[in-house]
Amino acid sequence: MLRLFRWQILLAALGILLVAGLLAQFSLLRETVAVPVRGGIYTEGVVGTSQILHPLLATGDADRDISGLLFEGLSTLLPDGSVQPALAEKWELSPTGTVYTCTLRSNAYWHDGEPVTTVDVLFTLSLLRSPDFPTTSALKALWERVQAQALDDRRVRFVLERPYAPFLSYTTLPLLPAHLLQKVPPAEIASSPFHLHPIGTGPFRFVRLEEGEDGLLTLELEANPLYYQGPPYLEGVRFRFYRDEGLLVEALLRGEVDGAFGLSRAALEKLSNRPDLVAYRTYLQAYNILFLNTRSPLLLDRRVRQALALGLDRTALTQDLVEAFPANGPISPISWAYKPDLPAFPHDPARAVELLEEAGWYDRDGDGTRERDIRSMELVLLTRDLPPERAILANRIKQQLAPLGISVRVLIAPPETFRRRLAERDFDLLLYGWGQLGRDPDEFVLWHSSQTGPEGSNFSSLQNGTIDRLLEQGRTTLERDLRIPIYWQFQEEFIQEVPAIPLYYPVYTYILPAQLHGVEIAPLNEPGERFRTITGWYLRTQVQTRLRSTVAPRYGRER
Repeated sequence: MLRLFRWQILLAALGILLVAGLLAQFSLLRETVAVPVRGGIYTEGVVGTSQILHPLLATGDADRDISGLLFEGLSTLLPDGSVQPALAEKWELSPTGTVYTCTLRSNAYWHDGEPVTTVDVLFTLSLLRSPDFPTTSALKALWERVQAQALDDRRVRFVLERPYAPFLSYTTLPLLPAHLLQKVPPAEIASSPFHLHPIGTGPFRFVRLEEGEDGLLTLELEANPLYYQGPPYLEGVRFRFYRDEGLLVEALLRGEVDGAFGLSRAALEKLSNRPDLVAYRTYLQAYNILFLNTRSPLLLDRRVRQALALGLDRTALTQDLVEAFPANGPISPISWAYKPDLPAFPHDPARAVELLEEAGWYDRDGDGTRERDIRSMELVLLTRDLPPERAILANRIKQQLAPLGISVRVLIAPPETFRRRLAERDFDLLLYGWGQLGRDPDEFVLWHSSQTGPEGSNFSSLQNGTIDRLLEQGRTTLERDLRIPIYWQFQEEFIQEVPAIPLYYPVYTYILPAQLHGVEIAPLNEPGERFRTITGWYLRTQVQTRLRSTVAPRYGRER
């Protein structure tokens, strides 16, 4: 009897150990994680006001940025210039490279529940093309040359005159709802009630714009439950508008708003000791650039233009002036077409002097300015006083070139004078800003010799047969792998020819609350792209227990 009892005790103990082992193993196979859930509102402070929430008519930065949350195009751009379908489900290209067929998503809806169809695509294009529609969109000229035909409710065909590789990057044009606007005359769109209660397809939809008791405008958006990618985690987004940056900073310090974009250095200093705020830094793919007029008698010689590039210390130019990311070529360093081993323009005053003297420029009379024949090296630098730092930058360029024997007269022109002299190419140097670098590496409008006329944007008046040929090949070659070596050669030729000196990309800081997660900030084609990943931002989490993966992690995506 005693022996039997001992066996029972042993078996019970073994059972307990077995159960404990199974529970331990089970616990090792499970983990507790915090996962994002929907809820919470993010409030952003903005300097300025809201005028018109219409994606094709908005002129202010704030309205353009907010319109990007409300409206979408057939495609969207990634930071490196790659095109990704948005309202389009897929694109098909004909063997000739001139016919694009777009299939719309079957689950794309307007904020009011109406489906997105090809009628909306054709209506938006007809509106853009109308001479009565008061838009200044740069996309208008391209779409006027493209034929569009609806094949059915979901498929639309675009026919180009000739192959044009950047075409898909222009299908980011925001669509407008035909069922709400097609009866409104194009000339009256701007004054229609639509922009007071806009209906789009974006991840957020309009709720209200109202003035509070404090006299401040507040714009409220809510998550779009019909969004084809699923509703965002954030329940809503609010924008509060302030008269100036000082008031906005005070609102941040009081916790009245959660975040702000593009604050000055002085403003950021006031927020630097706040652990509840996080600063995300990125740059805008719109460089400040010094164009060199290659038709100027003083700059005809390539060696002189090279000397100017070597004589400038671009780091010192922006020191204590603006936050900047250096530019060293005509294509953004994040672009898929950027040449990673492209040499930067070094600061080498000694070599600059050698090149000037090789070109025959000497300071023979000792007055500090070089001469050749009867000409003096006296350059006119044309610029504007907006943004405010541009005039300071122009004078710093003048100061840096003076020790080389190059005299610069800075001309800060009023708008009308600036436009006239720009059209007439009446300058030697032009300090300017140029955007849209991330859209596509096609820079035909800036450097091709056909664009040197008054209406063109070849401000350097560059005429180079090799560059012309490369730019023509680059925009008519459709395969990216074949385009890359073309643009690499273009960048090498640009560095040798020096039609301009890219100076820097402006850096922007985005202040956001520390409890806001899922934020990813990449280089921006335009400021509104800071919201590119907003559908993944979240303020709330909940704890879940799940099985722990016992499979070794794999990288990449299975097909």
